[in-house]
Amino acid sequence: MLDVCLLLEGTYPYVTGGVSTWVHQLITSMKNLRFGILFIASHSDPTRELRYEIPQNVLYLKEVPLHDYYLERRHQRRPRKKDFENIRLFYEGLEQHQHRLFPEILDLFHGERSCFDTQNFFSSMKIWDLLTYFYKRYVDDISFLDFFWTWRGTHLPLLQILQTELPRAKIYHSISTGYAGLLAAIGKARHGGRLFLTEHGIYTHERFLEISQAQWLYEKERRQFRPERELSFFKRWWVRMFQVMSQITYHEADRIFTLYEGNKVNQVLEGASADKISIIPNGIDLKSYDGIDRFQKEEPQIGFVGRVVAIKDVKTFIQAARQIASVRPKAHFYIIGPKDEEEEYYEECQVMVESFHLEEKVTFTGQVNVKDYYRFIDLVVLTSLSEAQPYVIMEANLAGIPVVASDVGACREMLEGRDASDRAIGPSGLVTEVSNPGATAKAVLSLLEDRGLYQRMGRSGQERVRRFYDQDDLLSRYLNLYEQNL
Repeated sequence: MLDVCLLLEGTYPYVTGGVSTWVHQLITSMKNLRFGILFIASHSDPTRELRYEIPQNVLYLKEVPLHDYYLERRHQRRPRKKDFENIRLFYEGLEQHQHRLFPEILDLFHGERSCFDTQNFFSSMKIWDLLTYFYKRYVDDISFLDFFWTWRGTHLPLLQILQTELPRAKIYHSISTGYAGLLAAIGKARHGGRLFLTEHGIYTHERFLEISQAQWLYEKERRQFRPERELSFFKRWWVRMFQVMSQITYHEADRIFTLYEGNKVNQVLEGASADKISIIPNGIDLKSYDGIDRFQKEEPQIGFVGRVVAIKDVKTFIQAARQIASVRPKAHFYIIGPKDEEEEYYEECQVMVESFHLEEKVTFTGQVNVKDYYRFIDLVVLTSLSEAQPYVIMEANLAGIPVVASDVGACREMLEGRDASDRAIGPSGLVTEVSNPGATAKAVLSLLEDRGLYQRMGRSGQERVRRFYDQDDLLSRYLNLYEQNL
């Protein structure tokens, strides 16, 4: 039996980023524990490459493709009238935020009492009758054809999750709600053990941002990101489905952890019990970034550190770079991070750079050792639409580099302090409005032009990270938690 089974959606060990960094830290710092990993992806991909060396204490690694469906017969008996009635009641309960029938629903799809699999569920006339019943009850101005395909498209991956076999483990630790959280709840129901949830970003919030921007559901073009408050019926459907998965995870979780107070508030608003929630910030290895041998180039060097993906809003950084370059024409800008996760978005960013005639001033580095750039970069900029507690702020600050960051997640408290003793250290960067290239450019220029302010912020950042974000101190809290529950 595993000690800890980690449930991971689209992150470690195949995708780099803050969550993956944290997972790798967690596993490698607890060499005496036996870990397993379930990696959830959209599709299986035999060419997918590991981005981390798998530690020796990882004894189990399984991929769960959401859209490679199990089509073989898996059900153990024929469905009965009560089974269909439970499905109807479960759907109706969701309207009242009730999930009490989740264990009964799980039994219909998984285990020796199961009566549904992908084939017979989607070909059942009684399920069809339920579908038409709900269409007539809740929908009045949407075509049934669109309704049907959306229902099918959202339920196929759910059935995939419900039918997934999990290893036995003493602790199921999910690093998000959503599909991973649902799998963790299934593991707990099937094999016992404890369910822990750590949310770096709030899953439902991030999915809301993605659905708002989804071109395959969206009708009109926008140049800048602005989340839609009035979503179409089908966008609301998708958002509601993610909310339901989160609420089930929150309900089934024994303990919930997050990175900062703002996340806790959002979790409670999404249905989590405040009594279950504890705050454990991320930390970094102080030895890795403290004492980087820095030098200054003659002209300003500005770095964006992060993946080239839409949620990082690289386009706002490029627009800000254009404005900065109009004042400091010899400034150079580096976009430091992987370019291959959203290739279409990367190409759009390249086109934007070319249209602004910034080809000689903006460098897309791809995935590199960021420490090499911390040696000479003057400022680090984050323009993300959503963040939890970005490592890049800790890394840059510990290296003595002030940061300009959008006002998302824990960025403000990381740069200005989260309590009185922290705030007394002084700010270690500037916070700007989301999707506001003008404000970003103004903040960067103010730091470049005020050397005294720049140096004070550099010193404050180093002191803050050393005092409050030591990786060893923060991971020891998880080790204690595991040891108390094994």
